[in-house]
Amino acid sequence: MADNRPKIDLKARLGKKTVSSPGGSIPPPMGIPKPAGIPAPPFGSAPSRPAPRVDASDPYSALEASAAPVRAEPAAIKVEISEEVVRAQRRGKGRIIALAVITAAVGGLVGFTVGGGNERSKGTKAAITGAQELATEVETANAKIDELAEVLKAAKEKLAKNQYPEQEVSKLGGINIPFEGTNLAGKGIGRFKGELITMLIDFAASAEKANDQKEKIQNVLSGSKKGLLEFLESQTKPQVRWSVVLTNGPSGPWAMMQPVPAPFLAKSEGSSKWPEEIKVKDGGKEVSIKRYTSGNPIATDPLFMPVDPTTQGMVCPSDVLIKLRRELIDMERVLRGDQTPGEEQMGLLESGQKLAEKLKELGRTQI
Repeated sequence: MADNRPKIDLKARLGKKTVSSPGGSIPPPMGIPKPAGIPAPPFGSAPSRPAPRVDASDPYSALEASAAPVRAEPAAIKVEISEEVVRAQRRGKGRIIALAVITAAVGGLVGFTVGGGNERSKGTKAAITGAQELATEVETANAKIDELAEVLKAAKEKLAKNQYPEQEVSKLGGINIPFEGTNLAGKGIGRFKGELITMLIDFAASAEKANDQKEKIQNVLSGSKKGLLEFLESQTKPQVRWSVVLTNGPSGPWAMMQPVPAPFLAKSEGSSKWPEEIKVKDGGKEVSIKRYTSGNPIATDPLFMPVDPTTQGMVCPSDVLIKLRRELIDMERVLRGDQTPGEEQMGLLESGQKLAEKLKELGRTQI
């Protein structure tokens, strides 16, 4: 039977290289609408990039570097933390640690709850063991708190007697209350009652505050030893450290404050007598000022008059003593509490004793 179908020249077909136009379109799949054109910008046309050139004879040729798409760089994000937040973090670092520990403990509690009865029993035993350990640690801290309170009390008594507390300053360096937020880690406190957890957090924060306050007091006592010794000595053997220079003022006689270059005893003893004159700096030279003894105090040349040292504190209080007194009062409030009406505050000594008793009671629990 003759084949009347037209013959196809395969060699001619294979010899041709047909490449579809880059602009050719592919019909969208069924059910998906063809995307609409993007309208031009309302305020002038944006500069257009030239269309990428492709070698038609090589469908796999790469685009030119200038025609390659450019990836947008991610925008930088600047995070700023205010100074208030930084200060709050510094002040409450002990409390933050404690809260973090509690969060982890609560997570463990949830795990025990989801688990079986055996797991819950293990969690309860761990919490009881943690309470026993915490009771011991709190009692150890209480002993240091009591020791610290006694040392500070002795220091205050010596200062009141115009004595420098040498031994007490040395002892302060070796006293540190060994309790902070990290003591709560791994103790299973997530199973404790809320009241007990709050007591633990407050005790840890107060112990940390007491340690910081103790260091401040020690630094003031040791760093200002020379000034304190001079001041305390002046209370038993008052020394003249200030004088007034009597001279003519713009509208009449007046006195000018003048520190005494070499302090001398207010009360003469033996060969110790008031100086007849003092030498002070006047610009670039040294001048002598005689002491007023009698007659007209306003003479041709200025005269100096000693100032009673017992009245000096009224107008020139010792900054060191003021700071030290303030630090001691604050420390007393932290350790022994505050009974001021409307501002009642439990001291660290009392709260530590109550906390230890509650922990011991929990540690005696039978399961």
